[in-house]
Formats: sequence, C-alpha cells, structure tokens
Amino acid sequence: LSCVLSVSADGLHEDLSITGCSDSDGEVMYSLDGEEKWYADFTNKKGVEPQPSFIDHTSYVEGTYEQAEAQQQICKQNLKVGLEAMKDIPLEFDPPSSPIVYSRDNVELGEN
Repeated sequence: LSCVLSVSADGLHEDLSITGCSDSDGEVMYSLDGEEKWYADFTNKKGVEPQPSFIDHTSYVEGTYEQAEAQQQICKQNLKVGLEAMKDIPLEFDPPSSPIVYSRDNVELGEN
C-alpha cells in the first residue's frame, strides 16, 4: 500500500487529503476538520460528497473524479517503481538483545 498524506492546520481548520493505492485497490479522499467532504468511488466511477443535509453543501469542481483516477495511475506507477527498487535490498535480521517471553494469559501488573 502506498499512501500520500497532506495536512494543513493554519488557523482554525484542519484540511486533509489522502491518496493511497495497492495493486488491486485505491483511495482518494478529502476532509475538513475530521469530516469527510469528498471521496472517489472507483467501483461506481464517480465522486461522492457524503455531507449531511443540515450544513451548507460544499461541491467540488467538475473533473475532480477524473483527477482522482489520474492520481491512482501515478500512485500505482510509483508503487511499481518502489517495489522494483526495494526488491534487491537485503532484509536485516537483527536478533533481540535478550530473549523475549510472552505470557499465554493476560497479565496484570502487581498481581500474581
């Protein structure tokens, strides 16, 4: 999964944009102050504005869904390049500095 995350918190509001992809799936979403304003529904090939009826509705410009599709193509290409670049890097197998023992049962601190 590849993900690009951008956040702006100048002042009173927090604006968030998420673009993520995998070989088989993807997501593009915009939110404001923790509320989802728009997301790309790649199954139905359209943008969705899941805003409640009691607020002033914010609409996105025509072409936002097409831009999301283009972002997915870029994301998948970047993912492919990244996976290719990382395939020859050897994994580091650093053993723990001391043995680790995990309890079979839940343990509470201070109880026998």
